Amino acid sequence: MRWPSRARLVVSAGAALVLVVLAAAAFRTSRSLRDAPVSTLTVARARFVREVVADGELKAVRATPILVPIEGERGQTVAFMARDGAPVKAGEVLIRFDPREAEREAADGRDDLQAARGKIDKARADGGKTQKSLYLERDLAHQELDRARTFVLKDETLYSRHQIVESTLDRDLQEKKSGAAEKRLAASEKLGEAGVALGTIEQDKAALRLHQAERSLGVLERGWSGEVAHVGNTLWPGQKVAEIPDLQELEARVFALEADAAGLKDGLPGRLTIEGRPGEVHVVKVAGVQPVARPRGKSSPVKFFETRVALETTDTRIMRPGQKVQVTITLEEMSDVIAIPRGALFEKDGRRIVYCRRGERYVPVVVSVGPNSVARVVITKGLAPGDLVALRDPAESAGRIFGPHDTAGTRP
Repeated sequence: MRWPSRARLVVSAGAALVLVVLAAAAFRTSRSLRDAPVSTLTVARARFVREVVADGELKAVRATPILVPIEGERGQTVAFMARDGAPVKAGEVLIRFDPREAEREAADGRDDLQAARGKIDKARADGGKTQKSLYLERDLAHQELDRARTFVLKDETLYSRHQIVESTLDRDLQEKKSGAAEKRLAASEKLGEAGVALGTIEQDKAALRLHQAERSLGVLERGWSGEVAHVGNTLWPGQKVAEIPDLQELEARVFALEADAAGLKDGLPGRLTIEGRPGEVHVVKVAGVQPVARPRGKSSPVKFFETRVALETTDTRIMRPGQKVQVTITLEEMSDVIAIPRGALFEKDGRRIVYCRRGERYVPVVVSVGPNSVARVVITKGLAPGDLVALRDPAESAGRIFGPHDTAGTRP
């Protein structure tokens, strides 16, 4: 008789447990729906703007470059450099190079110049001695030739045939000796001239080297701003190290992210703000865009379009080359259009849809899209002002969107 009562007790306890579980599940479900409702947006016509934000700095439109003197053939070490962006006056020293290497080269140039002059003097002295000897040899050959011609034996009645032949051969020999002397003298003169010419070339080279070394000891005496070099850096001939900006007209050189810069072109309007001066907005216009996007650094794969932005007016009181700026460029602007957040647009079976609220239900509506920005999309067909569109997919549960912990009602 006790077993049935125990069985009824177990069944009653099980039923009570099931009711508790169902009640808890219902409570958790009600909390989930209450905590994560489907947010909606009322469609209305408004202004749509697509913009891109680019960072960069101010630069002078016109600037005089400062180059390392090209007279030297080697790199020069910077010993002194004026502070970047500091105001300068005419006659002030901007960059001074370490003179020790140049002084050594100047000393070597003087030695080479002296050696070249010595070679020239030696070539002239040797040439003079040789020519004097050859002149004597030539004159002697001429005298011998004259004597041979004057005393040539021709009378066969007075001289034997052997003496006549010997006299003729002697005359021919003296003629050849005279001609050879003339040729040696001419060759000696040319050789002497060549030696002097070579010495002159070496002298000119040494003089040029000395001139270059002495010129490289000079000082660049112009104001500058821009590319930064430091004391101890090695600069090379012709390298640009600075520039003198014309502060009366500045522009901004900024970099726009390639992914956001579709449609970036000359003439687009924008707004410029200077770092450290909040609340001040300056009107600008795009003046030039590089045709190819490039990374800003060697180690970064992200590409940017380098863009020149012209200022409507240059305020010389607050604007200086090198100041960091941010430019917001208007790429596209439309008025009286319907635009919704990107999160309200979905793609189902290759079609673009939004979920419109119809009473207590959300109905998928096929739409056509137009221009879009990072956050909003223009709807050209399918929606009308006053429609309520869901900002998330109503078919998805709150637990799938927000996670199981958020739907368990554990958050306060």
